[in-house]
Amino acid sequence: MRAIAVLMLLVWAAAAPGAELTEAQRARAEALEHRLMAPCCWSETVAEHRSEIALEMRAEIEQMVAEGKSDREILDYYKAQYGMRILTEPEGGLFVVMNVVPVVVLVAGLVIVAALIRRWARAGGTRQADVNP
Repeated sequence: MRAIAVLMLLVWAAAAPGAELTEAQRARAEALEHRLMAPCCWSETVAEHRSEIALEMRAEIEQMVAEGKSDREILDYYKAQYGMRILTEPEGGLFVVMNVVPVVVLVAGLVIVAALIRRWARAGGTRQADVNP
């Protein structure tokens, strides 16, 4: 029954006036589909997933793009429905935590390891000098 509903939704979306997207609108819709996770399993983007809900979301995104809604409006619509988890990349402070903090921690770790290696190398060199008169 859901398959019939999805099929009817797709036929309706294709037949709706203004549903024909220009090349620029099509590229924008595809970019938005890659920015949203499929809420059925949260493992693939809407663009990649083949579930009924992903098909419905693709049709909705195309319809909203055809209506002239901005990317922000479309993303906000899905965030209101599913929460921040729907986004493939978090926005704002979470983006910084996810992308900047690991780099800072990695650099700090490398600096610490380099300092320890230098200290151990110096300590090993003075011990050999003390042993050989």
